[in-house]
Amino acid sequence: MSRRGSTLHAALGAATLLLALPLAGRAQVGTAIGVARNLSVEGRAGIGIPGGDLANVEDPGFSAGVGVSYRVANRLRLRADADLETLLGATVPNTLTSYDDLKLWHYGAGLELELLRPIVIPWRVSAGVGVGATTWKFDQSASSKTYLTTSGFVRAGYSPMPLLDVFVQGRAYLMFTSPEDFAALGQTSPIGDRAWSFPVQAGVALHLP
Repeated sequence: MSRRGSTLHAALGAATLLLALPLAGRAQVGTAIGVARNLSVEGRAGIGIPGGDLANVEDPGFSAGVGVSYRVANRLRLRADADLETLLGATVPNTLTSYDDLKLWHYGAGLELELLRPIVIPWRVSAGVGVGATTWKFDQSASSKTYLTTSGFVRAGYSPMPLLDVFVQGRAYLMFTSPEDFAALGQTSPIGDRAWSFPVQAGVALHLP
């Protein structure tokens, strides 16, 4: 073989090697990112935003939550969650009407669907739905009431390491309230038979193989 041919083969071999290195690195990263994440626990915190009629009597406040999930299929997880929202009582403009601060304890279970294949890239996008209950407690009332609640959420996250995610999440809670209960709670409220709240949070999830 001529020196020119040997040089050409060597150049082609070197080019092939250079091209293969990033692909191999990507495969290693993908494999690491795609390790089994069967059980996950998380904590999150952010802002709680009242919606619908609830926004007429309460202002946004602090929210925090915890969750645990377990993989039951390739991209499907069974979840259990609990959130606390501390909403600030609003004063109605041009009136003397003001409302007490309100604490909402949400708890329930549901399903989460992963929308991206985690073995390919370190980004995480998921959505979920759930059902549970919410306990209402106004600060100046000795009583509390609990209502059936449904929820849904969307989440976007990033995996800086194989078993750790950081994420932001928005969730909507729909609570099936009873207007007659608000007198017992010490409130004269324009809230009807449905109320909304929207916690927006950032958090960290730890995955166990």
